[in-house]
Amino acid sequence: MQSWLIEGVRFCLWPARRLVVWGHRGQLLRSVAVLAIRPFATRSQWLRGLDLVRPMDRPQLTFAASDSMVMRAVYWYGVQGYEGILSTLWERLSARSSSILEVGGNVGLYAVLGGSFAQGRYTVLEPLPQVAEQVRINLGLNNIRGVEVLQAAAIPMLEEQLVQLNVPEEAAGMPVGAHLVVGSEVNRRSTDQILSVQGLPFARLAKDRDLIKIDAEGIEAALLESAADEIERARPTLVIEVLPEATHLAELLGTLARRIGYRLYAVPAYGSDELVRLDPGAFDSHVPAMHRSKDVILTDLDLEALLRA
Repeated sequence: MQSWLIEGVRFCLWPARRLVVWGHRGQLLRSVAVLAIRPFATRSQWLRGLDLVRPMDRPQLTFAASDSMVMRAVYWYGVQGYEGILSTLWERLSARSSSILEVGGNVGLYAVLGGSFAQGRYTVLEPLPQVAEQVRINLGLNNIRGVEVLQAAAIPMLEEQLVQLNVPEEAAGMPVGAHLVVGSEVNRRSTDQILSVQGLPFARLAKDRDLIKIDAEGIEAALLESAADEIERARPTLVIEVLPEATHLAELLGTLARRIGYRLYAVPAYGSDELVRLDPGAFDSHVPAMHRSKDVILTDLDLEALLRA
């Protein structure tokens, strides 16, 4: 495809990008702009010729324009347009935390967002070698030196060991759906390759953390169970992806919230910028989707007040 056509499309869609970034979710004009952008946001060819991505709503941040679904979304929708209020929450939670663990860093969007504000220890795990390298590149582009990047998988076992990772066929250089071959609650997806990667015990990684984010494609429940004593002792804020098929994870989170008194929130992925307070006693794996969400937060904090601050 001719470069002049690509640049022309990006130029013509600039007003729609701006409306998506700065409009409020649920507004009709913003929704129309999202529909106009969507066909271009799903194909990497429309970012051809770009070396860097600077989100319209976070112009102080810079990311490598890698072949990544995440980077395409950040370019077209902005950080807030892609991730909604979870991105702002992560920045504010990171700013007040002394020790942060992020499991499943992908290309480093949250590592950069959180690392830009974190004052204490910050560790991010990403098992795919080429993706972990992108995390390091993006941290370097933003001059963030305090984030430790481990090219490894978090595992529920008590000892370090090699584990098998299923890398799905996603037609992208930086896939987002890799998961452990054994122990994952999610349905096994297409397979591009099986990799052996280093596995690090989650219970050891989680020790003394006060903020933990886990996006591990179905192994979340086993990880949390392996560190149950530490979580009950330290009571970290937990940011967890809950997919509809993750029934055991949802049961575990509801029980955990009831037993130790966590507040439980759903964070809408689209359609709303309002947190949803959930009843732990009625929580199951389908509840987040009812609120247009797949991310939930368990915390002692008043997150509504944190967002207003």
